[in-house]
Amino acid sequence: MARRSPMNERYQKQNAHAGKTRKSASSAKPKREAGTYSGSTAKKAPVKKKKPTWSEMVPSTPEIKKWRRIWYVLLIIAVAGFGVAYWGQRITNTTMATVGFIIELTAVGIAIAIDLVVIRKLRTEAIKERAAGGKKGASAEKSAAKADTDKAASDAGKDAS
Repeated sequence: MARRSPMNERYQKQNAHAGKTRKSASSAKPKREAGTYSGSTAKKAPVKKKKPTWSEMVPSTPEIKKWRRIWYVLLIIAVAGFGVAYWGQRITNTTMATVGFIIELTAVGIAIAIDLVVIRKLRTEAIKERAAGGKKGASAEKSAAKADTDKAASDAGKDAS
């Protein structure tokens, strides 16, 4: 469509046409009064499922926490071993650098083994227990308490001397 020119006499005010040119059909539509209620209601957004956080997805038991603490200590030892090895290289003490390097590699290797073997096994067991709905800690405590009461009952009939 061609651009409208202000020089076109149809758009100049001095001629003062009786009619007007419509730019679109929207001006012919009836206008809604301000503040009136429209019959349509806003649709509510569907409730989204809450994504579980990392701590909810990864189970944690006291035994996993114990092994995780050991894992962190080994990583700290590895960083300290790196520091010893670096300082040994700076002062050109090859024995100190070698010992630090051995400490670093040993600590990192053991930490990786703990993470891949021990903690992973415990985590998969905890996930299976969570899926089954039972808690191993509660059942283990019940069986231990039952064994203690059975032992106390059997000891009650014996002579202390």
